[in-house]
Amino acid sequence: MTKTTVHLVVNINGCTIVVFYTDAHCWQFRVISPDGGVFGERKIYYSAEAAQKAGREWIGKGS
Repeated sequence: MTKTTVHLVVNINGCTIVVFYTDAHCWQFRVISPDGGVFGERKIYYSAEAAQKAGREWIGKGS
């Protein structure tokens, strides 16, 4: 079983960004929309800051 550690949960314009770390996939993010949809890509980021920046950009593109 893969251990997942949540590093950041932040709400921006009604969307929630979750930044998390797993040993198998390094840092990643997911965006949760106001209606509960979960979005993101399976890209690997090498820092929490990079994953958070990508999540913020993802929300910006969807606006």
